[in-house]
Amino acid sequence: MIVHVPKRLPVTVLAISVLLAFGYRVVPGYRAVFTAHGIDFQEPDAWFHMRTVHNLLAHFPRRSGFDPYALYPGGENVTTAPFWDYLVGSIAWVAGVGSPSDYLADEVGAWLPAILGALLPIPVFLVARRLFGDGAAMLSAVWVAVIPGTFLWVGHLGMPDHHAAEVFTSFLTLTLLCAAAETRGPPHGSPLRWITAALSGAALAAYLDTRAAGVFAPAILAVAAVINPALAPVVVTAIGTACLLILPAGGSSPWSGYTGLSLIAGLAVTAPLAILETIGRKRNWSRRVLYGAVAVVALLAIGCVELSEAAKIRALIEVIGSYLPGRPATEINAQVKELQPLWVAAPGGFASLFSQFGVSWIFAIPGLAATVRMAWRSRRPAVTLFAVWSLTMIAGVFLQLRMAAYTGLVVAILAGATTAWIARRIPARAVRLRGLTAGILILAAIAGTLPIGFAQTHPGQGPDPDWRAALDWMRWNTPEPMGSPSAWYRWWPRLDPGARFAYPNSAYGIMAPWDQGWWISGIARRIPTANGEQNGAVETSRFLTEIRPDDALRNIRKQGARYVAVGPGPVSVELPSLVAMAGRRIDQYSRVFHAQSPDGQHIRVRVYLPAFYRSMAARLYLFDGRRIETTQGVNVFLTMPALANSSAYEETIGSIRSFPSEKEAEQWMALHPYETANLASTDPTVSCVDLDEIPWLKRVFVSRNERVVAGKQPAAVKIFELAQ
Repeated sequence: MIVHVPKRLPVTVLAISVLLAFGYRVVPGYRAVFTAHGIDFQEPDAWFHMRTVHNLLAHFPRRSGFDPYALYPGGENVTTAPFWDYLVGSIAWVAGVGSPSDYLADEVGAWLPAILGALLPIPVFLVARRLFGDGAAMLSAVWVAVIPGTFLWVGHLGMPDHHAAEVFTSFLTLTLLCAAAETRGPPHGSPLRWITAALSGAALAAYLDTRAAGVFAPAILAVAAVINPALAPVVVTAIGTACLLILPAGGSSPWSGYTGLSLIAGLAVTAPLAILETIGRKRNWSRRVLYGAVAVVALLAIGCVELSEAAKIRALIEVIGSYLPGRPATEINAQVKELQPLWVAAPGGFASLFSQFGVSWIFAIPGLAATVRMAWRSRRPAVTLFAVWSLTMIAGVFLQLRMAAYTGLVVAILAGATTAWIARRIPARAVRLRGLTAGILILAAIAGTLPIGFAQTHPGQGPDPDWRAALDWMRWNTPEPMGSPSAWYRWWPRLDPGARFAYPNSAYGIMAPWDQGWWISGIARRIPTANGEQNGAVETSRFLTEIRPDDALRNIRKQGARYVAVGPGPVSVELPSLVAMAGRRIDQYSRVFHAQSPDGQHIRVRVYLPAFYRSMAARLYLFDGRRIETTQGVNVFLTMPALANSSAYEETIGSIRSFPSEKEAEQWMALHPYETANLASTDPTVSCVDLDEIPWLKRVFVSRNERVVAGKQPAAVKIFELAQ
């Protein structure tokens, strides 16, 4: 049944969706981004990109290939793809008439992700209208404007990481290719068809020059062309254009070789398919003959690529496998939320679906089934391409949460298709009822998603006031590691493989958890010993969780650190990830016992073990490196296994024995080896063991004078200097 939609209604709804998306991305976090002390970017990686942009603008258009401020010792080649940094830098350069201030560059970096995120309803509208009609297009535009989670996070105010650009350019590739695939024209194709396909290739090149690791994008296009050979001619045009545009961009990323491999493999598969499809169309081959020939040609092409690039293919498979759940190489990556599978990432299970997509995923499920069915039956090239794209992105998010940035777009279109179908069930003669139904669905979309996204973007995620004070102190009160402040802006050529950067004698590192590394580089303009790429993270985690001071001293000297910056995280919420990253077990530092309260309730009791208090993080943050004696007595928890409701055994406290000191408790435990005895404290601020002084670290800064007490999350950040 044809449904007539008022001429101006789609454009009006689209405009409202763009404005809604913009407000959703700007208003909740505005005060957290534009603060009294300057622009506060909302993720550590954003500081890395803006540090790169500032350096680029000092030598525009030359981009440094190496950054000595990225990591100490050694520094790092700049491995990120260049498109995003050039996009931010070019806009700032033009706006600043060739000489932009640092603040102007920061403003451009803060606003551009929100602008790109607000524009996404436009390509979503175009794809949905092509596939499912005006009603689905309007509803899809509304859905995509309000979807929360990673999709919202990467495209909101103050997030100048490259994710907003990679999402926009990848979906623009899909949008243009869907249009090219179904553009009508003469037997050899309308010029508009090939122009659109070439523009899709330009978008693909921009995407791969934004995220070099996006090798799956050319693979999706090739797979879709194998499934529906009618796509092959435009896919060849797109991938060929991308090859021409991306190859001159250089190979600064370790993924660059794999990017080239994916493009070449895509061409190797789709070019013969395009020829085959043209021949089959001219000679009116049956579907069975065409697909038989397609299968043979595709297998031959894949075989040729395998023979010519066998080593590189195996290396790529190994790299991809290292990110899959359950692999040993994922132990460090598992500490990063965006690299965790959707089902595992907090809050976990179905709650993660609501956190990432609001209620849209409920409507998207039948939309996905209908899309796959439609692709199979109609054989429309654009529908096939969208179906393959959707299935890949949905599978990807269940493997890695960062893929939710891509999945949000397809979920919006699928939800829009479903809700439009619901509205169309109302008879056409009941126009008002149909409009009311559509309005209710839109309100449901907004009510079921806006509160989630507001809660995610409203609180500031940049450095809190204490970390900001510590970083400012570092910048103005520590020696210049490179001898001069101007070195931060200096252009640095890329290091050749195996070459070592020669730091001046004045250089040193600042030790802090890896997720503060880019803050140290970008705000304090000092050199961290661990950074946001998790380089140096293992060594830093081992230092913070080390229980032997002599080993900790050897560690800090090996890393070349002169200062240690420690906040409350390593003794609270970050402790499990630090311990895991150091290759240690959390049950050596802290455990949960079970007990019965006086009123008979089953309760959980967290206790802190000797290793917790002996760790460098606790010695420094809780006790400032002072000598601690257990003069107020210690407790030994005697435990036994007890059957829990889940039919598993839980360690339950049987009794607690008190002793005047650690020494006496240890003596009693030695005399009772058959008891399950645990020397521990329920108060993280009260040590159950004696601690020696750490004379080689002196506290030189604290952001606030506060007494650390149990039950209250501390906030202070402390900096210690290594005795020379």
